[in-house]
Amino acid sequence: MKRFLSALMVLMLVFLCPFPCVSAESGGEDAEEQGFRYRLQADGSALLLGYSGSSSDLRVPARLGGAPVTVIGPEAFKRSSFLYRVELPDSVTEIGDYAFFYCRNLTGINIPDSVKTLGRNPFAACESLSEISISANHPWLALVDGGVLYSLEDARLVYYSMLMPRGAYAVAEGTRIIGASAFYICNTLTGLTLPATVNSIGRQAFFACTGLRSINLPEGLSYLGEGAFSECSALHSLVCPSRITQIGDSAFEGCSSLQSLVLPEGATSIGNKAFAGCSSLTSLELPEGIESVGQSTFADCRSLRSILLPEEVTYIGGYAFQNCYALEEINIPEDVSYIGSHAFCFCQSLRSLELPDSCLYIGASAFQSCSALQEITLPAMLNTVSPRLFAGCASLAELDLPPRVAAIGDQAFLACAALISLDLPGRVTSIGDRAFYGCGSLEHISLPETLDSVAGNAFDACPRLTGLPPELPFRN
Repeated sequence: MKRFLSALMVLMLVFLCPFPCVSAESGGEDAEEQGFRYRLQADGSALLLGYSGSSSDLRVPARLGGAPVTVIGPEAFKRSSFLYRVELPDSVTEIGDYAFFYCRNLTGINIPDSVKTLGRNPFAACESLSEISISANHPWLALVDGGVLYSLEDARLVYYSMLMPRGAYAVAEGTRIIGASAFYICNTLTGLTLPATVNSIGRQAFFACTGLRSINLPEGLSYLGEGAFSECSALHSLVCPSRITQIGDSAFEGCSSLQSLVLPEGATSIGNKAFAGCSSLTSLELPEGIESVGQSTFADCRSLRSILLPEEVTYIGGYAFQNCYALEEINIPEDVSYIGSHAFCFCQSLRSLELPDSCLYIGASAFQSCSALQEITLPAMLNTVSPRLFAGCASLAELDLPPRVAAIGDQAFLACAALISLDLPGRVTSIGDRAFYGCGSLEHISLPETLDSVAGNAFDACPRLTGLPPELPFRN
């Protein structure tokens, strides 16, 4: 451990970057020898791409096609459940991203001193891996605490063994990077202490660490990768440091116990599905500077009651708030121009909403099954009532359609059981399939002379609606 710590401190004096993913670029075509699929590279070495054999105690050859094997390629042995032990030759200098991903029966592997580069956790989901054999004086790697593998050159924690004892763990001082998938599905991890030196957490670093209840994020942290805490279902609170400006896709997706989350004031973007499935989150304050709410960002946040969107927001993506059953209040900023499909679908507690005139597009099913919605102000520039836009809005009794509306989409008002009367603007030319089907209280609808296409079943199951003009241009 002392050697490891001193090595990290020395390396921190140098500007270091994470290793890039292994590239399969080469100067030759794929070939196979002894069950090993490989490719000759431009530098005269061989890149091992895969293995079609079934040996459980596997010795990787030092040469293939007469060339030294220097790289174990990305996902080369992915899901090779027959593997029990692997021996690598001294010719290997690089082990690629997820090279042994989900080799669930792999118990042991040696990593020779020649290996300088490790990609994204080569041993992610290797649930039986109990022995990684490396020399005590390995020039590029270090194994500490019996199951935590580091890359010394970039001070990166590459791999945390799934067989580590249950409980909390303190990451070594001097660590700069928590690598991609480093703690992948390590469900015995209950808590983690990160040193102040950590500045980056890679993609899916803590994916499905279902026992992780607490973690500190140091102030120097500036990068939080895609899916970093995805499916950490026991994590209950988190404070993001101020240097983080981007919350990546799926960063906290499936954190079903997360009740308290403080986002950095300097954040400028929030990725798709960033908080999807955070079913215990009741409220969240988004920092000023956020300009968009991405696809499914808050989908299935079933306890979310209120949220204040910054005035800078111009875009609300599809499914952004789908299944936010408890959402009662949300502001739509004045500059929002786009609301995606299913954006508020099944927001069953939402009673009223005012949309700004800047909004030019509202996607299909955006307010479908908002069963408590009684009042909504639509933007003046809206020209289409999209398919299923208000389908299942059983409490919607009155609605003023903007004068520019020219089309009523399929099932637009399906099962709007409380809708009594509706005046269609003078520009409407078409009414889609089952547009008003099941509007049981509908007594009056004004139809403009501009109509040239009306679905034959547009007004089916509307028992109170009478007096439709016989000359309507119905179509099958």
